[in-house]
Amino acid sequence: MNAQRHVWIGTLVSLCVLWAGAMLIAAQDPAQGPSQGNTPPQTPLSAVNPQDPRYKLNVEVELVNVTATVLDESGKYMDGLKLEDFQVFENGDEQKISFFSHDLRVPISVGVLVDCSGSMRHKLQQALQTVREIALALSPQDEMFVISFNSDVEIRQHFTTNMQQIQRSLRDIKPGGETAAYDAIQTGMEEMRSAKHNKKILLMVTDGFDTKSHITSAQVEDILKRSEVLVYAIGIDDDDDDPLVLRRTRYHIYHYMLGRLTSVSGGRAFRLFTGRNYALNSLAQVLLEELHQQYTLSYYPMAIREGNSWRQVDVKVKKSGSQIRHRTGYYVNQVNSNP
Repeated sequence: MNAQRHVWIGTLVSLCVLWAGAMLIAAQDPAQGPSQGNTPPQTPLSAVNPQDPRYKLNVEVELVNVTATVLDESGKYMDGLKLEDFQVFENGDEQKISFFSHDLRVPISVGVLVDCSGSMRHKLQQALQTVREIALALSPQDEMFVISFNSDVEIRQHFTTNMQQIQRSLRDIKPGGETAAYDAIQTGMEEMRSAKHNKKILLMVTDGFDTKSHITSAQVEDILKRSEVLVYAIGIDDDDDDPLVLRRTRYHIYHYMLGRLTSVSGGRAFRLFTGRNYALNSLAQVLLEELHQQYTLSYYPMAIREGNSWRQVDVKVKKSGSQIRHRTGYYVNQVNSNP
C-alpha cells in the first residue's frame, strides 16, 4: 500500500509540474493566448486620413498655385475660360493641371504705397484722390492698409475694412524728400503677413525712380519672387505735351522700374499724366474688376528638385489675341510662403 501510495503521489506531482510548464509557455507566447486585446487594429490603406498627424507620407510633394489674369486684345478681362484653354509649363516641361478654379468675386487684401517725395509736389493730390476712389470701390469683405514714403517709410494705417479710417490716413500727407520706393515695398511685404485673404495686392502710386532705399532692385525682386503677392502700380508721369517737360529729365518710371516689378509678380502698371483730367472712379472700377477675379491653376511638379532652386513658370492660353499675366516662377520649398 505504501508503495502504491508513493507512486500515486509522484504521478500527481509530475502532472502538476507539466501543467505549470504549459501555463508558463502559454503566457510567454502571445500567439497561444488571447492577449491581442491591447494591440491596435490594423487600418486598411483606403481608410487612412492624410491629414491625421499619425500618418506621414515618405515623399513630400509641393502643390504649386498659379494665379492668372487674362485680358483680350482691348485690355478687358477675359471671362469664361475653361481648364482646357490653359497650358502650364515649368522649366519648359508641360505640367498636368490638377486643380482649376475661376472665381468672380474673390475678397482681396490691398496694401497701398503712396509716394510723397518732393517730385510729387504737383502730383500728390492726383495720387491721393486715386487712392480714395479705390478705397470707395472696395467691397465690405476687402481690407486695405496705407503706407506713405519719401526718404522715410511710414505706416499710416494697418489693415482695416473701415474705409473711413483709410480716408483719414490720407490726410496731412505733405510732399518732400527723396524716394525710398524699394524700402516701401519691403515694409509693405512685411505688413502683408497679417493679411486675412489669400489674394494679396500691393499697389504703388509714384512718379519716379528709387533714389534713397537701403535695399537694391535685385533684393526687392527676390522678395517678390519668394511671395505670392501681386504688385500693381499707377505711375503718374510728366505730360509729354507740356513744354516744361522738355526742359527737365523725364522719368517715365513705368518703362523700367514699375514695369519690371509688376511683371515679376504677375501684376500690371497703369500710366497717368500730370494735369490731365481722368475719371478716377472709372480707373478704380477697372482695376478692382480685374483684381477681384482670377483664374487659379494648381499642379504637382513632374520633376522633384532639391535645394532652393528657382523654377520658371509659364502659362499659355489657347485663345487668339489673349494676354496673360502671372508670376514668373517660384523657389523650391517656398511654394506656400507667407505672404
